[in-house]
Amino acid sequence: MHNIRKKLTIFAVLMFAASVTLNIAASFSDRGATVASSESTVPEETIKDALFGGDAARFVAHRGYSAAAPENTTLAFELAGKSQFWGIETDISQTYDGEFVCMHDDEVDRMTDGTGLVGSYTYAALRELTIDDGSNIDFYQNLKIPSMTEYLNICITYGCVPVIEIKNITDYDKFLQTIYDSGVKDRCIVTGDIEDLSEIRARDADIMLMVIGFSENDYTYYTEIMSNIGGVNNGVLYNSPAVTQEAAADIRSQNLACGIWTLNSADEAAQYLEYGVDYIVTDAIPASLDLMINANE
Repeated sequence: MHNIRKKLTIFAVLMFAASVTLNIAASFSDRGATVASSESTVPEETIKDALFGGDAARFVAHRGYSAAAPENTTLAFELAGKSQFWGIETDISQTYDGEFVCMHDDEVDRMTDGTGLVGSYTYAALRELTIDDGSNIDFYQNLKIPSMTEYLNICITYGCVPVIEIKNITDYDKFLQTIYDSGVKDRCIVTGDIEDLSEIRARDADIMLMVIGFSENDYTYYTEIMSNIGGVNNGVLYNSPAVTQEAAADIRSQNLACGIWTLNSADEAAQYLEYGVDYIVTDAIPASLDLMINANE
């Protein structure tokens, strides 16, 4: 643990610690409540406001705390929670037998000792693989690909907002039911491309959705998409180099949330926060310096 703390301290940014800690306490004072079905306990028009109310800085750990531990592992998720990130992001794909797992790539080759498509494995076979790449991999042994439920449970334990990117799924009903069963519908964000988000919105009128935007398209392309998708809890998660102060202001003026991916410069992060973005996805900017102790643990 001493080695982990030392590495985290290298990345530490003091200017963000107090504001994020206060925001977590305010945002999750009612974290004990659960949602057992698609019925929301928060009125439709307030879910976005509940997530993004106030002026505190919000940082989302990209694939967990991926600068400190291998991406999309339970360890990376736990380190993000212990470091008091506001949110934890992961990527969700579906196995051959219909289970949801946390893996960024379509194939398992880069991150594990296996080969082939995630979708060609059963869940049991996928769990036989071992994570053998990623940050500080030499410190860790026998890391496995987590399930979506494991990830959600870690987010709940540490009071972090799940930011769930759809990578490759076909059973949207089961995907949503997994969220409902975990009790996080009213405090999670689902991201992805417009096709996947359209499938989700057709099944759920008020869950928070944010389309992932790329800099080759002007932000107005994405605001138009999200303005037409239906519901009021919508936003754009836009590629950081393309975000200007004017773009951030215009996105938010259309009653859309504005997130930024993926940013690892503290100076740039401070600039975007001045622009008024709702959250920043980062690999390396930690949210706290208090030895990775989270009051929710």
